[in-house]
Formats: sequence, C-alpha cells, structure tokens
Amino acid sequence: MYIDCHVHFWKPSRGDYGWLKPENELLFKDYLPEQLLPELGAFGVNGLVAVQAAVSAEEAVFLLELAQTWPVISGVCGGLDPFGDLFHEQLELLKANPRFTGIRLSGSAFRSERSEAERNKLRSAFAALMQADLTLDLLVQPGDLSAVASYLEEMPQLKSVVNHLGCPDIREQRQETWLIGMKRLAQLPGVAVKLSGMITMAGGFHPERLRPYIDPLVQLFGSDRLLFGSDWPVALQAGGYRDVIDLFEAVFPDDLAEEEKGKIRAGNASRFYPILS
Repeated sequence: MYIDCHVHFWKPSRGDYGWLKPENELLFKDYLPEQLLPELGAFGVNGLVAVQAAVSAEEAVFLLELAQTWPVISGVCGGLDPFGDLFHEQLELLKANPRFTGIRLSGSAFRSERSEAERNKLRSAFAALMQADLTLDLLVQPGDLSAVASYLEEMPQLKSVVNHLGCPDIREQRQETWLIGMKRLAQLPGVAVKLSGMITMAGGFHPERLRPYIDPLVQLFGSDRLLFGSDWPVALQAGGYRDVIDLFEAVFPDDLAEEEKGKIRAGNASRFYPILS
C-alpha cells in the first residue's frame, strides 16, 4: 500500500499558474483526478495529498473542491503568501475545511534580502501553522536549507516536510551544501523529507544516481521521517507512474527492513498529514 504525499492537479485556464507556460506542451493541459485514478488502483495507492501549483487562496479552494468530489484526495496543501496582508484571514478560512493540511513555501521566502518586518511575518505565519496543527511544506534548493533551519530551530516541533529530497543537484552529483543543510534539519524532530520528484531530477530511471542521496537521508532521518510522493504530473516528463513507483522501490538501501519500507510508503503520512489517519 502507498499514500502518495505529493501530486498536483491543475487547469491552465484558471490563470494563476505563473510558471506553467504553453511552450511546455506536455504539462500545459488539464491534469485532474480522473486521469490518475487508474494508476492509483493498479498500485494500491489509498490516499493523496494534493499540493499547490499556484500561490493563491483561490487555487487552494479549487483543490479542496476537487477533494470533495474525489475522496481519494485525503489532504490539500495550499499556496499562500505569508508576507501578504490577507495571510491570516485566508488561513483561517481554509483551515475550517478538514482536508486542508497546511501550506507550501518556496526558498525565496527565506532569502537573506528579506527585511526584518518580512522575517517577522514569516515567523508569525509559522506560529499560526503550529497553533492550528498544520504542516509546512518546503520547496527549497540546497542553498536555502541552512536559512530554513535557522527559522525552524525557533519552532522545532513545527511539522515541516522538505519536498523532493531538498532538490539536490543529482545529475551533477553535487552534495556538500545539500548535506550540510540536511544534517542541520535532521536535528529538528518536526522535520521530514519527501522522496518525491526523483525521476525528474535523475533524468529518468537511474537509481544509481539517487542512492548517494537516499542513503544519507535514511541515516539522518530514519524510516520514521521519510515519505513517498510521486510529483505527478510533473514526473511525466521523465516517466510514467509505474516508473516512479519502480524507482522509489529501487533506491531503498539493501538492509532496510520491510517494516521500515512500509512506514515510508504509507505509514508515516498520517503523522505529518493528520487528515490521512
């Protein structure tokens, strides 16, 4: 059994996906739950977390509406601007929906050029998430990890999930900055890591490129703080859903027990996304 903690659904006609361009013919089209359901049944995927693809409360509402129609969407991770004047108001409205799991931020939120007022807004946003027992997802690059850690060290119990292994440069096999940041984050009990986005970062089915990153993550975070995520449909640029599952299974360390693998496949999801329990 799997719980897929990282999928996206979108309709380009909604108009708030700034990064999604017509030039990308594969991705610039509707991707909705009905297209994924056959894959989920084939691989025993019993729940999904739908993750934001736009920084807007409107997109979070769109995903929550999908979750109402498609119960397999167990949770929704929205995209809100923590520096915006409406952040707390929007969070209050969204958290009233029991399928809302929290928000995702990119590395730009943590950059050093932020003013002291902005840094305080970020801390306030994190405090609101922790008070509401919501989860912070993080789409960050290796160079952002230490800055992220400096904030999370102030709130070590805040449930935070680093997406896509922390986006290491897998094709160039660069590791030093990434490993320093991951070691720091691993000291915080509230931080987990998604084994997601791997097939895209590796450029296809290349488990040998990923193992130098998976092995340290297993050592640092253990089998209790790692989660499975497909990153569908972004992953379609490098392979199908079966390829994603096969790659995920192929990168496990040889000495990892079946019970530990089960935690990563599905068991840990409800601890970091309580709606899945």
